[in-house]
Amino acid sequence: MKKLFLIPLVIFLMTITLTAQSDDVTKEPGYVDFGDFSSLQNSSKVTEVLLDEDLLSALATISNEDDPNIMAILNGLKLVKANVYEITDENTANLKNMISKIDAKLVKENWKRIVKTRSDDEIANIYIKQNSDKKIVGLVVTSFKKGDEAAFVNIVGTIDLATIGKLGKKFNIPTLENVKHKKDK
Repeated sequence: MKKLFLIPLVIFLMTITLTAQSDDVTKEPGYVDFGDFSSLQNSSKVTEVLLDEDLLSALATISNEDDPNIMAILNGLKLVKANVYEITDENTANLKNMISKIDAKLVKENWKRIVKTRSDDEIANIYIKQNSDKKIVGLVVTSFKKGDEAAFVNIVGTIDLATIGKLGKKFNIPTLENVKHKKDK
């Protein structure tokens, strides 16, 4: 009798495990691990946004009434992650180093850089990752402006650059409102 009970339980647990593994966004081609931000958590101004697929789906349903285009954008996404930190004298070198490491990593992993701006006081990079069908499946924005903030943004899922700026504006995601505009320049 115990064996009859254990077999369905084991099958159920295996199904849950396999489902959880298939939903692992870190396995998506558009996902980027920015590294460890723990040294920046004590900055006086920190903004972190982490919207997973379930939350994005709920937001899509809510947004459908206001703007059906936003719903279409959100339904194709699996993750929106943004980390924004105030730049101080103490963290300037660390933030610039992080952006440099991310830049090297993305170039090595064949991400396509569509925007690069560099000066003594400002750095901005925008990258896209395309699948074999040339659809955009990942977007990364890194930016640094001395005396202001540094931002690290990763959007994972099917992305339409023509409408992605709307997403940033609607949900106040730093640096996204300029993605389409910068690409057009």
